[in-house]
Amino acid sequence: MAQKVRKQRRKRHNRSGMAVIACVVCIFCIVLIYNSVQLKNKLTEAQASVNQLQVQIDEQTELKTALEEKQNYMNSEEYYKELAREKLGLAGSNDIVFKKNRE
Repeated sequence: MAQKVRKQRRKRHNRSGMAVIACVVCIFCIVLIYNSVQLKNKLTEAQASVNQLQVQIDEQTELKTALEEKQNYMNSEEYYKELAREKLGLAGSNDIVFKKNRE
């Protein structure tokens, strides 16, 4: 009979130990799931930020290209001829000049 009581105590002790372990495992799983969700949110925000920055990089690259093209044009002979025609009223050697009759 004493042996039977000991077995019952062990079973109860084992059950309570298993319940404690199960609770610890459940809490651990909940913490892991919570952290996983938080990390996914941060990752999503970081990806959105990266996408926004990439758009800005593309825009700045296009602007840089346009400015380089404008700089090259402004350093060309064609630009200086055009500037002389517009600002100074000069004509090139191949240009036809029409004069108004003064009467």
